[in-house]
Amino acid sequence: MKERSLGNTGLKVSEIGFGCWAIGGNSYGDVRDEDSMKALETAWSSGVNFYDTADVYGEGHSEVLVGKFLKGKARDEIFVATKAGWNFYPPSRKSAQRGEAVSGKVHRSHHYKNFGPAYLRFACEQSLKRFGVETIDLYQLHNPSLEQIREGDAVGVLEELKREGKIRSLGISVHTEEEALAAIEDPRVEVLQVIFNLLDQRMKEKVFPAAMRRRVGIVAREPLASGLLTGKYAPAHEFPKNDHRRRWVAEKREIDWEKIRRLRETLEGKNIPLQQAALEYILAFESVATVIPGAKTGTQVTENLRSFVAPRLTAETFAAFKKLYDTEPVFGQGLIPR
Repeated sequence: MKERSLGNTGLKVSEIGFGCWAIGGNSYGDVRDEDSMKALETAWSSGVNFYDTADVYGEGHSEVLVGKFLKGKARDEIFVATKAGWNFYPPSRKSAQRGEAVSGKVHRSHHYKNFGPAYLRFACEQSLKRFGVETIDLYQLHNPSLEQIREGDAVGVLEELKREGKIRSLGISVHTEEEALAAIEDPRVEVLQVIFNLLDQRMKEKVFPAAMRRRVGIVAREPLASGLLTGKYAPAHEFPKNDHRRRWVAEKREIDWEKIRRLRETLEGKNIPLQQAALEYILAFESVATVIPGAKTGTQVTENLRSFVAPRLTAETFAAFKKLYDTEPVFGQGLIPR
C-alpha cells in the first residue's frame, strides 16, 4: 500500500483508508459486529493504516469497535481519526458520565449540533475512552456551520487539546465549497475532510488548489457516493428503514443513475469496474492524501482495495471522466447541499 503525507501533520497515511460510518450499525442497514471486525482486520492486513470514524456513528458504537480492533497492535502504526460536534448523549450530563456515553449503546430520537468548549472537551474524553488510547491522531469538527468555522472558537478548543497531548492533529469535516475555503483560511487547520467522487467534483476547482498551497491534508469521503458507484442500487431499489439512503428523493436517484450510465459508457471496453475506477480517479489528484470508502464486510474491503492491487485507470480515461463532469449538464444537477 502506498502512503501519502497528510498535509503538515507528520502522518504518513495509506492512500486508501477505512470509513467507519457503516459499522456504527444505525445508518447503512443491518451490520454484524463480527463482520465489522473482520472488515477492519482485512483492511489492516492489506496495508490500510488510516481509520476514520465519528462519535455519532452508532452513538459511539463505531468507536467502540475501532477500539477493540486497536488492541494488541502497535499504536504508532495505526492512525485513528474521529469527529465531534453532534451531541447524542442523554439529557443529563451526569448520567452520561456514569457510563452510558462510553458504552456506545446510547440511543436518542435526535442529534443536535454542539461545538461549545465544554462539550468538545467532554466528547473528546469519551472518544479516548472508547478507543482505549491516550491520543487521537486526528480530531475533527463534524460539519460545523460556515459562521462557526469563521469564528474559529471551536478550532481554538481543538488547539488546546492538541497542546495537552489528547489529540495529535486537528481538522474540519465540511459539506460545501464555501465552508472548505473558510476552513483553509484558518492557519490552525491541518486537515480538511470533503465529499468528493465521480458524481460530485465541486471541490477540485478551488478547494484542492487552495489546500495544496497551504499544505492542508485532504481526506476524500463518500468516494463511492454512499454505494451508488458500486452500481448495485438502481432508482427502484428499496433501502431498509435503518439506512439513511432511504431518504434520497426519487428525482435525485434518477439523475444520479443517468450520471452512472454516462460513466459506464466511458468505461466500455476498458476492462475496469466502475467502483475501482471511481477510487483511482480520486487518487489521481495530488492534493488528496487518502480516500476513505466504507465497508461492512471483508469482501467489501477487498473490492475497495482492487484500485491499489491492480490499478487500471489510464490518463486517457481520467481525462474523459473529467471532461464528462465539466461539460455534461446532467452532472451539475442533483448536487446537495448547495
